[in-house]
Amino acid sequence: MDRQHVEQLFRQHYRRMYSVASSLLYDEQESKDVVSEVFAHLLESYTELLPASAEGYLIVAVRNRCLKRLRDKSNRERILHLYTDEAHDGDDWQDDERRLKQLRQLAHALLSPQELHLFTPRFLDGKDYKAICSETGISRIAVWKHLLHIVKVLKENFKTPEP
Repeated sequence: MDRQHVEQLFRQHYRRMYSVASSLLYDEQESKDVVSEVFAHLLESYTELLPASAEGYLIVAVRNRCLKRLRDKSNRERILHLYTDEAHDGDDWQDDERRLKQLRQLAHALLSPQELHLFTPRFLDGKDYKAICSETGISRIAVWKHLLHIVKVLKENFKTPEP
């Protein structure tokens, strides 16, 4: 695919692609990286996109790359990355355990029973959306919306303990 066509697609679809990535990854830089990887792949490949299917292809490509990144990370790494200070070097496992305990306490204090019922299997047990949906009988989009709210509440209220 030629550079001008990729630049045009970038200008048209970047915001929506970034929005999808950030809703899945909850990380600004990783979301930007994923979107950039999709466009880099387009430049390197011989993929030709039809105007009618370009947006759908790009959104699915971003989603798939995000899901691959999430699969590659362990649940513990994701939780700690979301809620700890970036300066933390991760070598002190006792400090990590203390933060995880604080996160659990915060979840029990701030989340509704239904949200807590979704928080534990997703973030502590590592279950995917499909498994949570089948266990709870809640639709996939409802589970996604609840989890998005859970992460927002916990991010706003989580304090990194002083060393």
